[in-house]
Amino acid sequence: MGGSARSQVHYEVFARKTPASSWALQSAMEDRDLAVQAAKELLAARRAAAVMVSKETLDTESGEYRSLTVFTDGVVEQKKKTVLPREVDTVCSSPQEFYTPIAREKIGRLLEEWLKRNGVTPFELLHRPDLAERLDATGTELQHVVQKLAVPESQDTGADLHETMRRWQALIDKAVARLIADGRKNTFPDIVPSNWLATIDRLNGHPEKAYVLGGAIAKVLAKDTRPAVKLEKLLLFATVLADASEGREWALNVIEAPVVELFASRHSLSDVLGEEADLGTSLAVLTRMAASREVDLIAAIDPAVARVIPPLKDVLAGYHKLITLGAFHHLSVHIQKRLMQELKGPRRLKPGDPNGEIEILRALAMCITAAGKEEAQRDDIKEAFVERSKMLISADFVDSLVRTAQSPVQEVEKLVWLCENVAGAANKRQAAQWLASSIGSLKFERDIRDQARPAAQRLLWLAQMQKRAIAAQLGDKAQEDVTAKLGKFGGEIAAEAHVIPNMLKAQAPALHKLAWLLSFAAGQAAPLGPVADQAKSEVMRILRMPAMQEALSNNPQAVAQLKPMMQAAGLAA
Repeated sequence: MGGSARSQVHYEVFARKTPASSWALQSAMEDRDLAVQAAKELLAARRAAAVMVSKETLDTESGEYRSLTVFTDGVVEQKKKTVLPREVDTVCSSPQEFYTPIAREKIGRLLEEWLKRNGVTPFELLHRPDLAERLDATGTELQHVVQKLAVPESQDTGADLHETMRRWQALIDKAVARLIADGRKNTFPDIVPSNWLATIDRLNGHPEKAYVLGGAIAKVLAKDTRPAVKLEKLLLFATVLADASEGREWALNVIEAPVVELFASRHSLSDVLGEEADLGTSLAVLTRMAASREVDLIAAIDPAVARVIPPLKDVLAGYHKLITLGAFHHLSVHIQKRLMQELKGPRRLKPGDPNGEIEILRALAMCITAAGKEEAQRDDIKEAFVERSKMLISADFVDSLVRTAQSPVQEVEKLVWLCENVAGAANKRQAAQWLASSIGSLKFERDIRDQARPAAQRLLWLAQMQKRAIAAQLGDKAQEDVTAKLGKFGGEIAAEAHVIPNMLKAQAPALHKLAWLLSFAAGQAAPLGPVADQAKSEVMRILRMPAMQEALSNNPQAVAQLKPMMQAAGLAA
């Protein structure tokens, strides 16, 4: 770390969630007052039982820190038994262990901002000497990483914090020095598609073949920072290898590592698609990759699914083919894991577009659920969609949804659609409350009772909404409330327009009148409730007439056509 000053100072904010828990680092900043204020805010928000601010002074010549507690507040720490050091007290004990998937994932978290600024992945950092030198030259970036690694380890094991920091620093220095030295010795070969397989075969007996091949791949990726270009290059090598992978599976695993990391970046899909993709679009792409067969089957019978989850093209289609061939198992697992994490997360699928949000969630739910094979996987999928549904029943979301309605009647349609597409009993009940509130409003009553529209049209609409609400399984009480309100309006509209009396007076064959009445009694042309009950009574009266009995006995075809409606109305077994 450069500079003429002998020491550098910063302040660290620690917190204990409970009186018995260990101190956990929350943040680090250069201003003492801001650090103390941050600690007090943690207490005020009840996010911690106790807080502490430590002044950390780094001696740039010795590389050691001196700590001084400058502020504490909260519940007194409960004494705990001494924690014995674990047999394995760290994720990494040698430079080689930085290259494991778990270690790379942790590097990605700890250096997220630095990696993003440089347009690289953890895989590239671990295999490119120029990146290692660049990171090492920053000093402070690595120092923060050391702190984030050492503090929790020291708390868990009881080991001295500064000793733990020195060990981590030495390990990182050794890994950096090794990579830089290998770069200077030209350890990593130059590769192109034409010599790709030959290079792999030549390295097959090398004791660190994955490391050396990784360095060669990183050299190819070094010329570009765009994820789309990197994925194109990696696809070219992976496709050649997949066609001749016997005995070379280890190389396919090496090339899969940066692919997984690139797909983990939210920016990568936008770059590949050539537009800023919202979360809904990104999850649609990932669902296509993870469950293409199920998407195709459902899209064939549901145009909405085909529209919001279109077929994959170009690079994405190439990686999907590799997954279907079984070549990229880790990528497939990563995609499924990310789908679940994003669905449970707080980000909107379609910011500013509530209709699009429901539409994409509906499509994702059908396709991902259909793809769930194991019971544990299905349970995880169900939990994810229940969690996501909580966002759809919030006051803000419902307000944005109904704001797009052109009329009170259309508002009810949108809320019925919401009820159909939320998961979880509690979410269904809350959605039903929004629906019942809208149906019970004066503006809806005025709109549905507006005689400018034919009574038959309004009755049919009420019947359709009622049928959809019942199918949505809103829960006994909520469903009964919604059904009763829709039925009440149906009865009032039918009474005002004298629908059934006029139907009975109409010049039409008796069998036609019976069919009309049955469609009312079954809740098809009018909602269940007063008007359906009235129609059912008329049907029973007409069926007792000798003339009707004779007409039915002479027309078995008509009986066959009417029987389903009679069964739906509860008038036949």
